Amino acid sequence: MVEPEFGCLGITDNCMLRCRMCKKWQPDIFIEKKDLNSCPSIAQYKKFLTELKELVDDDFVLNFGGGEALLYPDIFEIIKIASDIGFYTNINSNGFLIDENVARKLGDSGMRDIKLSLDSIDPKIHDYMRGVEGVHEKALKAIDNLHRFAPHMRVSLISVIYEQTYRDFIPLMEWINNNNKIEHVLIMVAMQPNNTEPEEHWWKGEYGFLWPKNTDDIDKLMDKLIFMKQSYYKINNSIAQLRAVKAYLRHPEKFVKNSVCNMYKAVHVSSIGQIFLCFNYGVLGEIRKGDDIRKIWCSVEAEVIRAKIKNCKKNCHFLINCFFEEDPAVNSL
Repeated sequence: MVEPEFGCLGITDNCMLRCRMCKKWQPDIFIEKKDLNSCPSIAQYKKFLTELKELVDDDFVLNFGGGEALLYPDIFEIIKIASDIGFYTNINSNGFLIDENVARKLGDSGMRDIKLSLDSIDPKIHDYMRGVEGVHEKALKAIDNLHRFAPHMRVSLISVIYEQTYRDFIPLMEWINNNNKIEHVLIMVAMQPNNTEPEEHWWKGEYGFLWPKNTDDIDKLMDKLIFMKQSYYKINNSIAQLRAVKAYLRHPEKFVKNSVCNMYKAVHVSSIGQIFLCFNYGVLGEIRKGDDIRKIWCSVEAEVIRAKIKNCKKNCHFLINCFFEEDPAVNSL
């Protein structure tokens, strides 16, 4: 039986921003209104995490995501539980809430790694994409606060290629490379916004304004980013992943891997405690009901979903952005 290799607790869908590339700040279209405030208790999360730890290796990464995960009322207590159990913990954040107090609490919780969103070196562009003024300034202050008050945490960035950001991307990479407070940057690419009804060719529809239009410019950008990676810039993506991004930006309708999608090795939990392998497939259990992840992982239902995932040919943010696995065939592109 394959072991889980990656886990994410989507701890909350709430967010204070109004990002143009994400609709998490709106009521979740996939959760019934009666369940919106029905999240697992701390004890239920502890039970789930204790059982999950029995399935995984010591290097298993447990991610806390959102929404904005730091809006969750008991976030620091749950991080502490996960850290004490022995997970390598990381968290994604827009940085808006990370003042001195929050930075200290994150450090005290045992959090190992934080990834902050920064899509442009230009405050106007970043704030425009995030839909709230001052977000760029807050992100920079968050970097400083974490460096000062949680010095043992690794502070990294996530930067996304959009039509609005790609022209500014190389200066952003240079700034990151010269900033000794930042461990590395993970480059991501435009996807259909979260919390929207799936569209087969979304880049041509309502959200097409996010899609980079000049293919020649994008090819040059990706070639430059690959060169920077080869030149030991602080880019965390593998070369294979960067080449997959380049292929995706050329032909988003074509599956970027020749091997199977690797999401069959992941465990995801929604904000109301539903357990998935991949959010594109069915619910396998619920933390609130006390379902045992050890039994779920080994179940016939999970095996059926794993088979479906292996046959999936959808370019999604899990595959390309979040949990990309090397595909030797991509290196020949």
